[in-house]
Amino acid sequence: MARTDTTVRDGTHVVLVRDPKAFTAAFPSTTFLTPDDWPALNNGGDTVYLRHAPSDTPLDSVPYDPSWGGGDGRSLERIDPGGPSDTDANFASSEAASGATPGTQNSVYAPDETPPSLARAVPSQNGDSITVVFSEPVAPASISPEAFRLDSVDAPAIVTAQIDDGRPAQVRCALGSPLSTGEYRLVATGVADRRGNVRDEDSAPLSYVVADTPAPADVVVSEIMYAPSVASNEFIEVYNRSDKTLDLGALQYADDARSFAPAAPPLTPFRPGQYAVLVRDEEAFAETYPSVEFVAPRGWDALNNGGDTVVLRHAPSGTPLDAVPFAASWGGSDGRSLERIDPRGPSDEASNFASSTAPDGATPGAQNSRFAPDTAPPRPTFAEQVDSLTAAVVFNEPIRGESVRPARFQFEDVAVTQTQVRADSIVRLSLSDRPTGEAVLVAEVQDRVGNRLDRASVPFARRPTPGTLVLNELLFDPRADDFDDRPNQVEYVELRNLTDHTLTLTGLTLTDRPTETGTADTLRVGRRRGLAPGGFAVVAAAPKGAFTPQSSQLAAAFPDAPLDSDSVAYLPVQAPTLGLRNDGDRVRVHRRDTAVVADVAYSPDWHTAGLADPKGTALERISTTAGAEAADNWTSSTASAGGTPGAPNDASLAPPDDAPSAPGLAIRPSPFSIEQDGATRIQYTLSARPSLIRVRIYDARGRRVRTLEEARLAGRSGELVWNGRDDDGNRVRIGPYVVLLEAVQADGGTTTELKETVVVARPLN
Repeated sequence: MARTDTTVRDGTHVVLVRDPKAFTAAFPSTTFLTPDDWPALNNGGDTVYLRHAPSDTPLDSVPYDPSWGGGDGRSLERIDPGGPSDTDANFASSEAASGATPGTQNSVYAPDETPPSLARAVPSQNGDSITVVFSEPVAPASISPEAFRLDSVDAPAIVTAQIDDGRPAQVRCALGSPLSTGEYRLVATGVADRRGNVRDEDSAPLSYVVADTPAPADVVVSEIMYAPSVASNEFIEVYNRSDKTLDLGALQYADDARSFAPAAPPLTPFRPGQYAVLVRDEEAFAETYPSVEFVAPRGWDALNNGGDTVVLRHAPSGTPLDAVPFAASWGGSDGRSLERIDPRGPSDEASNFASSTAPDGATPGAQNSRFAPDTAPPRPTFAEQVDSLTAAVVFNEPIRGESVRPARFQFEDVAVTQTQVRADSIVRLSLSDRPTGEAVLVAEVQDRVGNRLDRASVPFARRPTPGTLVLNELLFDPRADDFDDRPNQVEYVELRNLTDHTLTLTGLTLTDRPTETGTADTLRVGRRRGLAPGGFAVVAAAPKGAFTPQSSQLAAAFPDAPLDSDSVAYLPVQAPTLGLRNDGDRVRVHRRDTAVVADVAYSPDWHTAGLADPKGTALERISTTAGAEAADNWTSSTASAGGTPGAPNDASLAPPDDAPSAPGLAIRPSPFSIEQDGATRIQYTLSARPSLIRVRIYDARGRRVRTLEEARLAGRSGELVWNGRDDDGNRVRIGPYVVLLEAVQADGGTTTELKETVVVARPLN
């Protein structure tokens, strides 16, 4: 305590010391007082009190803390004598050379002559009050409801205003009614700091949202920068595609690890059609995109450049909003963002995302450069028979499952009993009976964004059965000379549709001759497409991986082949060969259920006798309806390129007329020539079946020149081909020949003989 006769004049300093000797040694010229019973001050923090003893009036108290300053031989100095005693902002370590300024003006002396400024105004969660934050503690006497107002149309009145306990720079203003969604400006008038500096008027904006609860997909991930040029400059753009006003602060985001974090501070309005950009590095983003508004949520985990998942959810309701499981193959790398193409489109389809084409590499906060909303309804592109009572319809885009119903798929002759969506764009149909119609009618199916198909028809491709899809041409020994100035050929197998309806090629495979253990090489050649009536499917080796007809080696070697025609299906196999043996092999065509639909065991001996070198020349089938295993039914192609892939064979016979209705033989053409016709077709009809048949050909003098069949079990009708050669492979002379067919019924021994004359001719020129 000081002596009772010590007077403290206005503007003077009084120094109270604990140890006079030590103080005098440190500050020899400074006058001081030595109170009795001095308590040691706590270095870890303490409070210094002053009071007027006679009246017991408290004068001041300073609850200092080491974090305020001082220590290490330096005093804690007050910055502004008129400023608050209970805030660290008004205290600092002494800057004097001696470490303190006892008895003189403090080294950090800086009287506050600046009135308080309004830093921000924050509405409460339920909108019934506003917390006003000033730059410094304010004087309680200047705080009243009249000192504050909301300068906005239809804004509620402020009914009370009081300083928050323990926060002298914050004022809580209670409202007469809750805020509505909108933008406001809070105005403060005549608010003073504790020094008495008065701010005539100041204001701060605030937003408030009475948030709706979003439904799934109301908010979607619109853009992802996962591999920026500056590694930390990642961002996620989200888009409010609904008509609701939402609270962005109620949304949470996460990556594939599902560690969710708030997307923004609470009560951040997120309006219909608005974009919000969440960034990882504030400084890097602001430098790259200086004019783009953003939020920088805490707890950002770096996105994986090799692929990750961005997830959004509404935290209060737990509603999942969106998830984008992107992969590097989707796009967005080398400093370019991954942009969503259609906000209403699927989030899990690569087709709805692409690399940004914007000059800056991204479009944060704005419409994407790849923005292209889908306004077209889904379209059926292919329909096929899967098995006897199942069909499938393929659409050009993912479809909405709830729009798929049996009644929306109609066949001409059978009913659809059940439907099932597979792989997003394929609908499996269960049928009441085996389908025989030519088309499927589809109506009212919707895509994922809600575009509805009114009505569309798609051709129906039936699965092939034996005799409907035949092997028609083979090139097993292609020309491959890099120095003959001609394009190298590739192995190919040609199939032909003999029906009057479309056949499906889905799931077709080729196998060769099985080994002794029963295994065979298998080539998967089928494609999801139809083969038109009379059309050709060409399975060809594609050694350079060319999967379009125009760029294929097949097209280079056979430039006249109509591989682009609608009647031709090009089926490339990415391999240097198809594995066809030059010394003969077997080619079998299987459906996806492994049933064999076409089969031929070819031999190089089937080439035209006398052909100098069969290399580079295809074997062509003469009659598509005669037996595939008959050597007479195959011949060497006479085309200049060596084959006719995708086109009718040079030596092919025209489709046959109906077989004789009564027992007998029908031979057409007659006369025929090897040069022009290649062969003639022999059709027969028997009176009974089954029968063992033998077919021989005799010249005009009764000499046998050729045996076409020897004791083969046959049905009531059938077809053979004669190529105008004898049993030794030599051409016969021109003139008439007799075809004798003998049939023996296997059970009764009855013999039937049928005879018919055929004329072998030569072209006149």
